[in-house]
Amino acid sequence: MTTFAELRSTEFAFGANCIPPARLVGGFVDGAPNATRHVVSAEALFRAYHECDEVNIEREAFGTVYQYPAAEYGAHVRRAGSPKGYDGPAACCRLVWDIDRPDLGAALADARKLVTYLLDRYKAHAENGLGIYFSGAKGFHVTLVALPGFHPLVHVPALVKLLCLTIARKAGATIDSAVYDRQRLFRLPNTRHPRTGLHKRFLEPEELFRLNADRVRELARNPAGYGVPVVCEDSETLADDWCDAEAQIIRAAPIGVSGVARREAPSSAPTVPKFVRDFIGFGDITDTGRAVTLFRCAAVLSESGTPPAVVRGLLEEPALKSGLDPREVEKQLAAGIGHGGKGRVT
Repeated sequence: MTTFAELRSTEFAFGANCIPPARLVGGFVDGAPNATRHVVSAEALFRAYHECDEVNIEREAFGTVYQYPAAEYGAHVRRAGSPKGYDGPAACCRLVWDIDRPDLGAALADARKLVTYLLDRYKAHAENGLGIYFSGAKGFHVTLVALPGFHPLVHVPALVKLLCLTIARKAGATIDSAVYDRQRLFRLPNTRHPRTGLHKRFLEPEELFRLNADRVRELARNPAGYGVPVVCEDSETLADDWCDAEAQIIRAAPIGVSGVARREAPSSAPTVPKFVRDFIGFGDITDTGRAVTLFRCAAVLSESGTPPAVVRGLLEEPALKSGLDPREVEKQLAAGIGHGGKGRVT
């Protein structure tokens, strides 16, 4: 399996590759999220909405968080009749964080924490590559150009989820962990939210720290075209963080999960129980014992040496999809990780 760590040390070059590749495609929905999904040039779509360039911004529109190689994605769509079920390589040209709180003031505080951390950790790269947006409703979206994500790899969605959750935790910001599915849609810049009538509005960092929640809402009454944030060189710190997350995912993921196969001889590879594979792969489980199943999954993974952050990355989203209350999910994850850690052989 190809990894970014290998590409970084051999064929992968930064410099001229600071612009997301035009060859990558993505899903596009013009209207409500359940409308027909089209396959389009991902970067051209994002730029058109960001710059208000001949697009309809008076209605909802969404693009996928990830981007895909045109040949493989197109072949899947032709074979399956829709993008549904695609589990192939994905790129992530921009890391994304979704901050969504009932109180916009609380969301604003979290956005400030996250942006402060990103600027402090990634310096000039973040100063140039950050995108900050009022979502048009209850929160903020933050993006960061991610050169390591320009190359489509099967394990990128799992890697990105772990990396983004780790960054948010270190920043002390609460984010939505359910936006990292391989084909997750994300509201496009400048589009109007149907419930509030407000637009997804780009904010300069200075505006984020100066304006209060009411003033942000006032700005969002009208769209505003802005140039897409770009960088001129890579960030070694971000590349290091990317490699660290990748290594954790590859070490921890059982064969068949998110396309990641462990690099171990069959005799030494841990056996992952079928109930764990089922829970991760089928988040629509609705049996009455799903809380116990979540606990057992967390305990088994933790006992096998899986880092707690990876256990959460693998199990949190399918647990929430199963209908468990977020507080119950956190309770069972913490209990399972703690229980499994006690039985780990070191």
